[in-house]
Amino acid sequence: MDWFFGFRLFAGLLLAGALCYFAFRIWRGKVNRAGDTGIDFHPTIGFARQDAFKSIAVLLFNKSDDIVWTEEIEIVLTELEANQQATTASCHEVLKIRQAVPAHDMLPISLVETIYNAAGRPQLRYSCVMSSVVRYRAGEEWFEEPMKIYRLKMAGLTVSGARQDSKAGHTFKPQEKPLDLQAVDTKSR
Repeated sequence: MDWFFGFRLFAGLLLAGALCYFAFRIWRGKVNRAGDTGIDFHPTIGFARQDAFKSIAVLLFNKSDDIVWTEEIEIVLTELEANQQATTASCHEVLKIRQAVPAHDMLPISLVETIYNAAGRPQLRYSCVMSSVVRYRAGEEWFEEPMKIYRLKMAGLTVSGARQDSKAGHTFKPQEKPLDLQAVDTKSR
């Protein structure tokens, strides 16, 4: 009789835990949406295989029912350690993406060349901390999504190491529209 009671108690606790888990997942799904627009767009920094090597990329996940227009990603490099650079390091680059991400689709965009150019095209190994922000449009509304900060180790255009770094960072000043679109608006007035 005691084992039957123990089994029922265990099954009840397991069921209660499962219900709490699913309620949390449903709640979290509603919280992650961009405002009240119903847009479920999640750009993240990740890795993609390109030409048989690991490439750092911005992964654009569109889980909504609408198309999202991705305009650009802006990166800033700090704590740059590089030698034998071909040009002066700007430590700042903007990669124009200008692509639509269809509903329920994912688009990877490589950042390796952008990072390489921002670092001054080093000929040997180099390391830096990368901060970035993605700017995109859903309908008529513009959004900026700051990305997680990464500490990178590179050799030319190849990633030799990457890890998240929550200690270092760069704060981006929010903009209503990407810079080149602000210029177009100003000229048209």
